[in-house]
Amino acid sequence: MHIAEIDQISNTGDSLFHKAKAISKLLLTLFLLTSFIITNDVVKLGALMIIVGLFFFISKVPLGQVGHLIVYPVIFSILFAILRFQQSWILGIIVLQKAVGAAMTMVLLITTTPYVDIFAVFSLFLPKLLVDILLFTYRSLFILIGQIENLVKSIKLRGGYHPYNIIANLKNIGAAIGVMIIHSFEMSDRMYQIYTLRGYKGGIPMTVALWPMKPIDYMIISLGIITLLGTVIPWNL
Repeated sequence: MHIAEIDQISNTGDSLFHKAKAISKLLLTLFLLTSFIITNDVVKLGALMIIVGLFFFISKVPLGQVGHLIVYPVIFSILFAILRFQQSWILGIIVLQKAVGAAMTMVLLITTTPYVDIFAVFSLFLPKLLVDILLFTYRSLFILIGQIENLVKSIKLRGGYHPYNIIANLKNIGAAIGVMIIHSFEMSDRMYQIYTLRGYKGGIPMTVALWPMKPIDYMIISLGIITLLGTVIPWNL
């Protein structure tokens, strides 16, 4: 999945989510992420994941094309989950649920909202330099994802993946993550030099229309608030 394909999905979709304004979907994302962060109950986290899954169904986002983006955070959270499994298997499951839920929420946002609109909303209350950093990071993320896919293929082709040897697999994954971290620093330095040569001095102009709000916008915001309240309020009342 490349950034061009995600842009096409977010710009050409005709669902209610695609027609809503960016501010309402950002608020929904904020409420959902807050719910995943503050919840430490397996049942509630499962319910939240089902709710996000329903949002995917309503938004008509092709999970076959974007589903693998949800897997990457799980890969990076496996180590933390293993540490939690040593304490309790429930704690390990909670770590994985939080990773999957947060990834699903962010994928829902970027596949229903053009990234330019997302960062245009951020530019209303964040410094321009910080918004530019977020914008460049977003684009770099997909470059790194493509490189991770190639790296995983190379590991498999060279016999670095052993289905029945977890320790060897963890060592190879750790080495791969180290390589990607080093490469990310090199890529950021190259990007800085490229934009400097092109005259970038900070502050990419972006505009977004916040008003008037549509009924679907109020509905999306209300769903986010209800979901957050349902997470905070104990279910045993």
